[in-house]
Amino acid sequence: MGKLTIIKHVRVFDGETVSGPKTAVIDGSRIGDDSLADDPDPSAVTVIDGTGCTLLPGLIDCHVHIRDAAQLASCASFGVTTVLDMGCIPPEKSVELRAARGPTTWLGVNLPAYEENSRHGKLFKLFGGVTPDHAVHNTDEAAKFVQDRVDEGVDYIKIIADVPGHEQAVLDRIQAEAEKHGKLTVAHTAQYAAFERSLRAGFDVLTHVPMDKAVDETITERMREQKTVAVPTLSMMEGMTNSWVLWGISWLTLSAERNRSFEAALQSVAGMREAGVPILAGTDANNSGIMTIAAGKSLHHELELLVRAGSTALEALRAATSLAAHHFSLQDRGRVAPGWRADLVLVGGKPDEDITVTQQILRVWSAGEEVPVTAVTRETGCAVM
Repeated sequence: MGKLTIIKHVRVFDGETVSGPKTAVIDGSRIGDDSLADDPDPSAVTVIDGTGCTLLPGLIDCHVHIRDAAQLASCASFGVTTVLDMGCIPPEKSVELRAARGPTTWLGVNLPAYEENSRHGKLFKLFGGVTPDHAVHNTDEAAKFVQDRVDEGVDYIKIIADVPGHEQAVLDRIQAEAEKHGKLTVAHTAQYAAFERSLRAGFDVLTHVPMDKAVDETITERMREQKTVAVPTLSMMEGMTNSWVLWGISWLTLSAERNRSFEAALQSVAGMREAGVPILAGTDANNSGIMTIAAGKSLHHELELLVRAGSTALEALRAATSLAAHHFSLQDRGRVAPGWRADLVLVGGKPDEDITVTQQILRVWSAGEEVPVTAVTRETGCAVM
């Protein structure tokens, strides 16, 4: 038995449903059985009165770009105890982040597969210190790209599927090689055409949603049939449509993206939800200076946007906990159940009824260790007894 923390009279969202008020137990780094709360040694136990509060699994952001270990550590203060990084620039940064031993777990891809003359290719070269040698130019290089990432120990494979970009044969080869190695594939899809290309390739997860045209039943039904997962990153889509800088650049370059529509993004999410496509919470948090989205804090806004797009509050909570853990094969987190990792967030209210309550963070634990909270939004809270 480890150090015990007992939370009494608390509502519990276990990753699926809400129950209680009841007692929850943290036993060392894991969630303990409720029976451990019976007649414990008072000198070895912390007891918290959870009246009026709800206990959640630690939140998971399924799309981030973390700058450094300090930024990674700060995520936990907002209840985000796991992040899935979708590309490190420069690639060497991933070594530091993977080795970080802070309260937020980092998983990542190192470098995504991109075409040298694509928009991402030009941005990587201009701002990221990435050379053309890193780009994927043909199907042979596609196979080498996947092997290199596997050798580096990445957690999944990321591909830029927007156009202009790779030929379809290259996308298809990346998926085939990833399957050989048992690696999940995540495709950047911010255009309708990118969704079509990615579904032809058979990618597992599509991140972003198009703003040039909402996905229709042809797309959503194929996603359902292929068991494709969506990470809409509505926070980024909203930011892009509201950015005067990007709007100006698009008009000056006569880019088709000058017709971005956030409503199309919301409609895409609504259509995917109606079709039964799994939807996960991800923000595209980054510190680029071009379209900065604050890591940790932004996930709470993402949950609001998912609800705005038609999800229920419970569905939004699942998108950032149990569903995220399930689809990225994180077997030890995302739920509140005995034996699971004690990544937990205590909030002051009922987030299953009002999703904004996730912002009323009172306490956070990472592997059973309490994390200093800077995201508290109300003065009253649960008390140590």
